[in-house]
Amino acid sequence: MNILPNNMRFGAGQPVKRLEDQRLLTGKGQFIDDRPDDGALWLCVLRSPHAHAKILSIDTAAAREIAGVQAIYTGADLVADDVGTIPTLAIFKRPDGKPMTVPPRRLLAHEVVRYTGEAVAAVVATSRVIAQEAAEAIVVDYEVLPAVTDPVQALEPGAPVVWAEAPDNIVAAMSYGDAAKVEEAFASAPHKVSLDIVSQRLVPSAMEPRSTIAEIEKKTGRLLLYVQSQTPASTRDVLAEAVLKRPKESVRVLVGDIGGGFGQKTNLYPEDGIVAYAATKLAKKIRWRAERTDEFVGGTHGRDLTSTAEFALDAKGKVLAYRVRSIGATGAYSSGAANIIPLVLGPFVQTGVYDLPLVHFEVKTVMTHTAPVGAYRGAGRPEAVFIVERLFDTAARQIGIDPRTIRKANYIKPAQLPYTNAVGQVYDSGAFAHMLERASKLADWDGFNARKREAKKRGMLYGRGLTSYIEWTGGRAHTEKVSLHATSEGRVILHSGTMAMGQGLQTTYTQMISDTLGIPLDKIDVVQGDTDLATGFGSVGSRSLFVGGTAVAVSSNDLMTKAREKASNLLETAVEDIE
Repeated sequence: MNILPNNMRFGAGQPVKRLEDQRLLTGKGQFIDDRPDDGALWLCVLRSPHAHAKILSIDTAAAREIAGVQAIYTGADLVADDVGTIPTLAIFKRPDGKPMTVPPRRLLAHEVVRYTGEAVAAVVATSRVIAQEAAEAIVVDYEVLPAVTDPVQALEPGAPVVWAEAPDNIVAAMSYGDAAKVEEAFASAPHKVSLDIVSQRLVPSAMEPRSTIAEIEKKTGRLLLYVQSQTPASTRDVLAEAVLKRPKESVRVLVGDIGGGFGQKTNLYPEDGIVAYAATKLAKKIRWRAERTDEFVGGTHGRDLTSTAEFALDAKGKVLAYRVRSIGATGAYSSGAANIIPLVLGPFVQTGVYDLPLVHFEVKTVMTHTAPVGAYRGAGRPEAVFIVERLFDTAARQIGIDPRTIRKANYIKPAQLPYTNAVGQVYDSGAFAHMLERASKLADWDGFNARKREAKKRGMLYGRGLTSYIEWTGGRAHTEKVSLHATSEGRVILHSGTMAMGQGLQTTYTQMISDTLGIPLDKIDVVQGDTDLATGFGSVGSRSLFVGGTAVAVSSNDLMTKAREKASNLLETAVEDIE
């Protein structure tokens, strides 16, 4: 009989109840609203009702007369105080070869609003209700300007311009592959298929809306920011160095439990910055919590990719060339991921699991008078895989062959592995035809027609779909910082820069440490979301377990190595004799 050590029953790969669930399901979580009020002032944001307009004047007189109002800020106030803007990674080029250019994203709009929902003024009051009432009393005089909300229309001559320095509304462009060879293949191909595909703009809706608290720590004078952030370290750095223009060491970001992130809670938001600004200005604790409307119009949106995609195929359904022209909307301002997602992450997986060496991809990112687009649920990869899979289904119908047959003819074969796709990404393994056969058998593919006839008799529709999805994870940041140490009380504590928001990271990391160190799960603590303790890259790009978990595994082995060295000294024996 093989008897496992007690801890191995709960090690990596073993079934175990999630460690965080008891706390979260019994109301013991530490979300933003669970933090004590302590006499905090409340902040409310007034938003633009227009997609594009000049701000002619802002009258705050009536709002200031409301009892309980402590302060009102406008964009002009922040400019006068030299408050900075939220930066954008300007790492791409425009079609003319010049560097990309985007309007500066301010905490509060100054002179011009560029999307419905852009923050125009902020009120600080003794209660949330008073702050909301005062915000409604502010009178803004706008000169409404023409607006464009569709990214395709934004490229048309004469379209309203979002940012004067980019009169064609194009932020950046990228191309991949050989246009001439692809055109040649299309000219002589027996079959051609083409599709116009839209991955529509959508609004993330986490269970817990975005919320922020800021205060000045009395003993140290440091700014404490309690915020829902998937990337605490970069949130701290942007707030400190770019927005408030102070040393990053003077700011501490603390993140408790996050009630859903989905990519939307990746970046520093204007609301986070204005709460921090107000706390430093008033030397008071300030809190803000979004309502659903704030989330709908003020948070980053997802997707918004419009594509024209084409296959050139031979008579048997083998793809000879693959061409895609895409327009990715960034909204009025570019979030950190707005350009990376359509220009890089999508093309990386756009060939799916297929051997499609001859491609030509052209992608443009385009500004519109809409809320900024950011990361959301896979960020670019679902849209890209959707394109190639839709084309295969269309080609199968047009040529008259089974959708499985056409895919098998185009799959990357095991003998081709490791395989480098058309945009330089390496596939190290994969048995794609085998997976299709297994899925077909388990789904009873051949029994579909009988099931459909039976459904029709009952007045019901019956359908099926087939797709092969491939993921690209890591967010182009393949290192993560963690620290692991043992205490004199016999506990092991992990500090990690990744953030849990429902993925079960506490359980996963604890299992990995238990597996390596051979100690029970209840002796391990996982601490995340404190920039004084860990400053890793954070949780974006589906990287928490892939990269963060690897860091946990490495640190666990390092701790074991150091423990053996210490034990060998204490026991006066060789390291290799220590078990």
